[in-house]
Amino acid sequence: MISVITFNPSIDRLYKLDKFEIGSVQRADLVNPTAGGKGLNVAKVLRKLGEDVNCIGFLGGFNGEYIKSKLKDIGIENKFTPIQEETRICLNIMDSNNVSTEVLEKGPNISKEEINRFEKDLEEVLKDTHVLVASGSLAKGLPIDYYFKIGEICNQRNIKFILDSSGESLRLGMNSSPYLIKPNIDELESLSGAKIKSIEDIISVAESMLSSGVKNICVSMGKDGMVFINKDYIYKVEIPKIEVVNPVGSGDSSIAGFALGIAKGYDLENTLKLANACGMSNAMNISTGSINLDDINKFIDEIKVNEYVKKT
Repeated sequence: MISVITFNPSIDRLYKLDKFEIGSVQRADLVNPTAGGKGLNVAKVLRKLGEDVNCIGFLGGFNGEYIKSKLKDIGIENKFTPIQEETRICLNIMDSNNVSTEVLEKGPNISKEEINRFEKDLEEVLKDTHVLVASGSLAKGLPIDYYFKIGEICNQRNIKFILDSSGESLRLGMNSSPYLIKPNIDELESLSGAKIKSIEDIISVAESMLSSGVKNICVSMGKDGMVFINKDYIYKVEIPKIEVVNPVGSGDSSIAGFALGIAKGYDLENTLKLANACGMSNAMNISTGSINLDDINKFIDEIKVNEYVKKT
């Protein structure tokens, strides 16, 4: 089974407006609440792909119960650890030009007792887990190196660990030698302190991360596709042009494709095609963590994966 950690889930509320004007009364043409958070987006896409998936992390209050009910409706199993404080709400305000403004609550504070309960819940979940995905920010109250601890637990159990976070939690988590990370250009620059201007720069920074123990690195370049690097291969993924409706959640959808490909033992080329197809399909949907299987099959035939030869 694939299990997905979401330490800071949310109810994501999308407001679609004709024009977003600061300081004025706004009337929404569309309001779309969903069970959100990066990990839940991953889980929703995995379920749409036909995979059994288990969600773990923390949920509390009325908002937490709402998220549980939404996951149940779409057949996603959950083993969330209950907490005292209320799960957060995040807003995405989008105008008619698809320009998005997000307002993200920080979320609840997790107590030491709740962390201990989560670790017991995690032990049980990992008994049936082959791939563990950890997506998003750490909840308040968790140590900044907590993803490192999760990664070490996965190493002990021979579980493939996919880490999709940012900042210091990602930097420290990388020390546990995760199976896969997927930074974008901004995150890569933040991790390395270097300015990324070319594919060669991406490769140079990624190779230094491989030397620290990370096994596979995928660097998202938006409409320009993706670069994949491990100790044996460098691939450049080229994607067709699409009409973007809502890009939020596209990276999470790509992670879902990677997780499925890894769990099913797909070869690298087909895993990369699936991951990118999932991200593209999500970008064409108004809801986050949403894909269309017909689009996926179409894009897989159109995506090109080529081995990249470094310039000398």
